[in-house]
Amino acid sequence: MVYLLLIPTAWIFVSFLMARISGWDRLARRYRCDEFDADETGRFRSATLGAIQYHSVVTFGINDQGLRMAMPWIFRLGHPPLMIPWDQIHRVESENRLYSHRVKASLGKPTIVRAALPGWVHYRMPMDMRDTFQGEC
Repeated sequence: MVYLLLIPTAWIFVSFLMARISGWDRLARRYRCDEFDADETGRFRSATLGAIQYHSVVTFGINDQGLRMAMPWIFRLGHPPLMIPWDQIHRVESENRLYSHRVKASLGKPTIVRAALPGWVHYRMPMDMRDTFQGEC
């Protein structure tokens, strides 16, 4: 009977711990946003925030104001939806790996966390951000 309580308790603990280690909780203090109208959405994408790699669980939304990041409801504990304005994303550079193209960027000014985002985010950034893009595409 005690084991039935152990699993959900561990799930909650690990979820909040991951948010803390990755920097998601610090981003949420400044950029939490429950309402967001995305022009384009990418679901079940991978990203790295700080030391934590989120594999195929992040939903990204993009519009003229900024970048939205959200987790599915089952992983949402400690990970509220975020909307990071474009002017708060800087130090953008390319990272090409064998089977993937990612974009590394600093989130927040001053920097709250360094992140690796899906490569398609670069092509949806405002034009002035793309002009400062460092690396090869």
